[in-house]
Amino acid sequence: MQSISDLFANFAFLQMLMCALFLLPSWRKNQAIRLFILLMFVGSGYWLSAVFPHLEKNSLFWWFQFMAGNALPGVFWLVGLGIFGDHLLLKTKHYLIASLTLMIPLSSAILQWLFSTPLMVGSITYNIVKYGAMALELTLILHALFVALTYWRNDLVQERRYIRGGVISISAVYIVLIIVVEQIFNIHWQGFDLIKSILLFSLMTGINLLIFTLRESSLFAPTGAKDNVSSAEQPSQSKEIQAIIASMTKDKLYQQDGLTIAGLASHLSIHEYKLRQLINGELNYRNFNDFLNYYRILEVTEKLKNKDESPLPILTLALESGFRSLSSFNKAFKNTHGMTPTEYRKQA
Repeated sequence: MQSISDLFANFAFLQMLMCALFLLPSWRKNQAIRLFILLMFVGSGYWLSAVFPHLEKNSLFWWFQFMAGNALPGVFWLVGLGIFGDHLLLKTKHYLIASLTLMIPLSSAILQWLFSTPLMVGSITYNIVKYGAMALELTLILHALFVALTYWRNDLVQERRYIRGGVISISAVYIVLIIVVEQIFNIHWQGFDLIKSILLFSLMTGINLLIFTLRESSLFAPTGAKDNVSSAEQPSQSKEIQAIIASMTKDKLYQQDGLTIAGLASHLSIHEYKLRQLINGELNYRNFNDFLNYYRILEVTEKLKNKDESPLPILTLALESGFRSLSSFNKAFKNTHGMTPTEYRKQA
């Protein structure tokens, strides 16, 4: 069993390095690629302990493995927000929070190394460092998975949906095995290593296939990038596209509260998988909410220009167009027009 586990571990380790090296020439393109490269490097560093189980403590490789392993949850969180959180711009606070997963255990390890006084197992300081860092790691990983799951339904890029599903399911099993079973309950079984190696190998194989045999842009869209979309009816458009646009412009289905892509597919009698392909491939939308918001913003914009609608509060206009809250409307409106609805109404 150990030899099989080592085989999968070596393959997973090499695939992470290969993925990082192949993406390295594209690191200037956007933040998502840079974060993913960093994730692959820290992931391969963490996996050093599985590939080389007898690293000498305090050696150069031991410190690299230690730092990479502790940085991994924070980097995973940043990647989850940057790639799976549509239109979510990472700020300095995100990087500071992510760095804590490394800085807390690293500070403790450096102090122990300098003063040669290891923390007493079971002491208050030891428990604060160990379980505090563990709680932070678990919180960040779960939040990253929550973001991936939240946006998964409205994602129109099929390749990215596959990766979301793989990341969510495999990471969930990984969390249970490493953090819950091994670290919290201190249960160790040789079969865990084999399961972890197979899971990581499967995830990396899928990611590499999707990135390098399909479209790199499917996963690494620039954060906050706007879709280059023309939703006007054209004679050359297929009947399905014309029906989709008509459901917005004539039926105004975007006004329905909680309209899902499954609901629109049912209304149009089109398979949901096909509808995703049409909206993404021909209308160039990457997210279903962006598609709906285009028409919602269009409706509100026309009403803001209309003097007869000026007595109506902006909140009323937002809710009538299908937005669920004023905050989400303001954000979408500002992304479209570069100003707030109030400012736009004054100018109009």
